[in-house]
Amino acid sequence: MSTPNETALTAFIDIWKAAFTKLLTQSGLSDVKTPDVPPLDDNTMIAVRFTGGGCLKGRLQWSAPKRAALQCAQILMSEPVDPSAEFNETHLDGYQEFLRQAAGEAAVAWKQARGEPAELVHQTETKTPFETKSGISFSLDTGKTNALSLRLDLDAEMLVSINTPPAAEETTPGASTSPAAEAHAESPLGASNESPSAIQVAPSRGPSSNLDMILDVQLDAIIRFGEREMLLQDVFGLMPGAVVELDQLVNEPAELLVSGRLVAKGEVVVVDGNFGLRVTEVLSRAQRAEAISWG
Repeated sequence: MSTPNETALTAFIDIWKAAFTKLLTQSGLSDVKTPDVPPLDDNTMIAVRFTGGGCLKGRLQWSAPKRAALQCAQILMSEPVDPSAEFNETHLDGYQEFLRQAAGEAAVAWKQARGEPAELVHQTETKTPFETKSGISFSLDTGKTNALSLRLDLDAEMLVSINTPPAAEETTPGASTSPAAEAHAESPLGASNESPSAIQVAPSRGPSSNLDMILDVQLDAIIRFGEREMLLQDVFGLMPGAVVELDQLVNEPAELLVSGRLVAKGEVVVVDGNFGLRVTEVLSRAQRAEAISWG
């Protein structure tokens, strides 16, 4: 009989398997199976890491041989699956996006299973050693690709958080939650204590000013990953599978534009299956007011 810890870990792994199966099925593949395989120890493995948030604490790492990573990228980008193709930077970006989408699905499923907020944030840095506490390897068999072998490694903190039972919802009679705490709990930006600027729910109010009269006005907010100028003939030449290269590197922060003006920068996260922005840089309140003022 499985212990509660083993049951929780198995459920977590099954959620990831279901996420991969969903992505592959949406890409037109069928009969996806995930049999367990021996541990992978290929020195040419591509590693992608995630940091947990909410009820998921710690880090996890996905590793795959270049051939498997290449096919995952080709499937996501609607390219012909060719395991013999050269693995380039575009394929690396595609493989990372494949895992980011799977992480979004897994975080939503884990939240639903536990009844608590859950988040998995992609980390661009993978050079530091990863201390594995638990790992499992399996293969995604689709019938149209070579075996896509992947390995999931969890650090000690992530393993503990997975095995920790959901917190009981207890309310002390007469106790109340502060508005700031409620706003932080519902924030769509995936803020954490590691990003002080991201958890600043509301600026302290000074003397009344003209700005205070319009603080409830809704403005359009856009997250910009990069830009590129294109010829009109190139725009008309776009088709499914085409890749438009932007002027921004993968590890550079995305920009938050409000009414077309830059007010903050940060890293892209997945919150409940939706994209969000964890703010890492933000203009001062005065600079933000000036940037979005109507003059």
